[in-house]
Formats: sequence, C-alpha cells, structure tokens
Amino acid sequence: MGIVQVQVETQEDQQKPTIYANIATINRLNLPINQPISLKFGKIITEVKVTLSSNSGNLMRIPSDLATQLHIPNGTLLNAKFDKEKGLLLGPIFGILVQSVNPKQPQTPFGKLTEFFKEVALLARNQGILFYIFTIQDIYHGSQTIQGWFYRNNQWEVGIFPLPDVIYNRISSRSQERKFKAKIAELQKQIPFFNEHFLNKWQVYEMLKKTSIHQFMPETTYFKGNQSLKEMIKKYPIVYLKPTNGALGKGIIKIERSPEQYIVQYSRINGASTFYFKNLNKLLKHLYPRLQSEPYLIQEGLNLIQLNRRPIDFRILVQKNGRGHWSITSMIARIANDQQFVSNLARGGTQAGVMATIRQASPELSKTIKKEHFRKLALQIAKKLEESTSGHFAELGIDLGLDNDGKIWLLEVNSKPSKTEETTLAGPRPSVHRLIQYVRFLTGFPERVKGSRRK
Repeated sequence: MGIVQVQVETQEDQQKPTIYANIATINRLNLPINQPISLKFGKIITEVKVTLSSNSGNLMRIPSDLATQLHIPNGTLLNAKFDKEKGLLLGPIFGILVQSVNPKQPQTPFGKLTEFFKEVALLARNQGILFYIFTIQDIYHGSQTIQGWFYRNNQWEVGIFPLPDVIYNRISSRSQERKFKAKIAELQKQIPFFNEHFLNKWQVYEMLKKTSIHQFMPETTYFKGNQSLKEMIKKYPIVYLKPTNGALGKGIIKIERSPEQYIVQYSRINGASTFYFKNLNKLLKHLYPRLQSEPYLIQEGLNLIQLNRRPIDFRILVQKNGRGHWSITSMIARIANDQQFVSNLARGGTQAGVMATIRQASPELSKTIKKEHFRKLALQIAKKLEESTSGHFAELGIDLGLDNDGKIWLLEVNSKPSKTEETTLAGPRPSVHRLIQYVRFLTGFPERVKGSRRK
C-alpha cells in the first residue's frame, strides 16, 4: 500500500472509465494495468481501469465523465491507495456539520467560524483531503451525495459531493442539535461522527464523580428547589448557579454570603449586575423566576487565585492526535475583565500565558506549580470522560482553576470549544493541524507530513 497525491483534470470523454498514471505512480501504488478494478470515493463505488501514461510527477489524470460521476471538483488534490480486495481508494473526504449557512454574506457565510473553517480548508487541500461544510438540509436523502460549501480560489463555492468519510459536528445551538437528533443518528450509523453532541454540566459531574477525578471537583448539586440552595449557601460563603446547558458564561449567577447581607451577581455581556439582600428569603424570591426558566446546578465557590482581584481560570484544549490518542494542543490562562466574575473570552476576558499569569498572581505558587500538572490532569479528565460516556469525542475544552493553596480544580468540560479567538499565526492554528491529523487517522490515510505544533 502506498500514498500518492492525485490531481483531477478535465479530459475529453472516454469510451471506458480510464485513469492515467505514470509508471512511478503505478509501481508506488502497486496498481494493475489495463485490468478492471474497483474505485471508491466516499460512498460512491465504480469500476475503472488504469492505463500507463507519460504524466510527470505523482499525477493521476481522471477523465471528466468519471470525475463528474464521482463528484470530484476539477483540479482537486487527493490521496490514493490500492488494496487488492478494496480496490483503489481516493480521499479522504472530510465534512463539518453546521446548523446554517448565510449565502448573503459570501465573505463570512459561517459567521464567526468562517476564519477557522478557512484554515481547515487550506490545510486539508494541502494534504490531499476533500473538505466541505454542510447542513442537515443539504443531504440528498436516498442518494450518496451532499450539497456542500468548499473553499477554492479564495472564495466559498457550492458543489455536490459524496457523503464524507468522517464528520465533525460544529452545530452551535443545543436546540438545533436536538431538532436534528434523529437525522444525526442516521448519519452516525454509516459514517464516523465525532463531537456528536453538547455536554450537559450535570451529567458530566455525575459521570466523573464516580471516577478518580472526583477529588478535583468542587461539590456540586442539582437545583431541586429552595431547600437545596439554602443548604449550599449555609455550607459555603460563595456558591455559583450554572445552567446545566449553558455556555460562554451565559446565565451564571454568583451568590456571596456575609454576616450582614447576601450579594447576588449576574454575568452580563457588558458587565456583572449586582443586587443586595438583607435576608435569605428575599434573595430566594428574587431568584425564583430565573431558576424556574431552565435547569440549574449549584456549585461550591472556590478560593481561586486572582490577578488584581480579577478571577483566573485555565483553558486546556485536548484533542485526539494522528494515533487516536488524547493529547494537549494548547493551554492558556483566561483573566476576567474588571467588570466580570467569569473569565470567558466571550464576556470580555483576556488570555495570557499560563506560567506568566501564575507568577503575577501568586509568585509563591509559581515555585511549585508547573504546566505539567495541568497537562496531566486534563488528559486524565479526557480519558475518564471518554470511558464514562458512549459518545465519540475528539476535542474537549477543559477549564481548570488553581486555588490559593496550590490545588488544581476541574471547573467545566466543553465539547464545542470556541474557535472564534483571534490568531496571529502565519498558518493554520495548532488545533487545525491536530484536527486534520485525527481525520487522517480515522479514515486510514496516514499523515503525509507531520503537523506543526506551534504554540
């Protein structure tokens, strides 16, 4: 078995489906000459023969009628390998599922995710992967094709493609994901499909508290009424209320108890809103409408390190690599702005280096705390969560906190980590390289060039 780059070119119509390759390519792939063989691209299978030509380099010429049948865009670079039983395999085909596309915004049809998708498209093309983006509505049910958006000539174009060999779920709305649950399940039956759903905070807590990770988790309980909240407020001077299906810091409520009063803060886009209450009953009456609107959990407040009284946490991006193993892609410190009690970048937080931030916030802790401590725990969390859930995940955003005693805590796990942060790298960000590595692993096309791990 060998790997070669394949280029599709427009040819004059042929009487028989014929692929042209030079002797070096034929020998490298161990292809039989002028014999019928099976050709597979995505879910489409047809019969072809390979004929010797004087092509230069690793070029494989496919006539236009065959390219049309296979839905291969003209000029596409692809990987190829030959197996005596399976025939000639072209690909892989990688699809990202989104909830919607806005064709009226041709420069940003995928909103804030457009730049990330562009980076994926450029790296995929460079590595011989056909990449496109699609919605559930774009699937031609009953056929093996999809209408998708692909990036070519510095613009997004619409085309018809075979079903992907692997799908990455980037639907960003929980309600839309629930709406398409049945159709997603159909795709999962025939195609590897990763990060298939959002994670529920309470379910994650329930799963991980049964593992060795429980010692790194703040006490958390499900809000079942005022009594459950009273007990946690009595036990801890600070508690947090978090929507079980929340994201980006939305809906988080902080309650602080002092001898004189109760202080309640809501996380808003433009800063925290603060309310004061003299007694607990008035506080509970105030919170009642919010806590009835959606499920909440109650979490113990931790004495985490701060920088100039601004809360700090640490986002570790954990992804599957080219061997199918969990690995650390990036680590950053997130520092809340002076108007917030949450550090999410979507709420105005800023990012900085992990150790530089710890040194600023707590010079003493920086003598004993190392980045390896965060790395080790994040990998343990990813592995334990994978063992505890039936879902297929290849990317997790893990939020950790560091308290003033030097203990690291698990704050949250996110299955749809943000891809909208600014990047100043000259090429695709590290998470894009790791994503492509995993796609190649899943589809059986070994990595041609080792991906960069620039930090």
